[in-house]
Amino acid sequence: MTDIKMKVFRGEEGEGELIEYDVELDEGMVLLDCIHRIQHEQEPDLSCRWNCKAGKCGSCSAEINGKPSLMCMTRMSDIIEETPENEVITVRPLKTFPHIRDLVTDVSWNYEMAKAVSPIKGPDEPDWEFSQFEAKRAQEFRTCIECYICQDTCHVLREWRTKNNGPPCKL
Repeated sequence: MTDIKMKVFRGEEGEGELIEYDVELDEGMVLLDCIHRIQHEQEPDLSCRWNCKAGKCGSCSAEINGKPSLMCMTRMSDIIEETPENEVITVRPLKTFPHIRDLVTDVSWNYEMAKAVSPIKGPDEPDWEFSQFEAKRAQEFRTCIECYICQDTCHVLREWRTKNNGPPCKL
């Protein structure tokens, strides 16, 4: 077992600070395990989202050392290896979305945008050909786990959020 220091963002509605915690690591831990250990042993009111703990739902997205990742899929051994020796591991909420509390953000804008997109309707004639390219393109959207990391890394959304305190599109 190893002890490490890490800083986790604590606060509400965009206001808050990084709080340092000492965390005891067990072999094979992922970052979500560390957050749960902090909740269990030190801060029972620390807020974060998670569901499957298997990289299938996207709920546990956060910024780890400034890089958006799934906490359930990010091994602590990898984070430690990638973190410079004189720096402390940091965990923050996704920057692109409005902050609710601690590591939780409001991603409801995505669902509003999804409702606004009209479904694709095939041609009226029953003898149309559906190409493999079209099949692959449609399948790509079905692989999305709604972690929103792609949006968190998008500089257009980040800059708009910073300047306007919200997502770029309003319904």
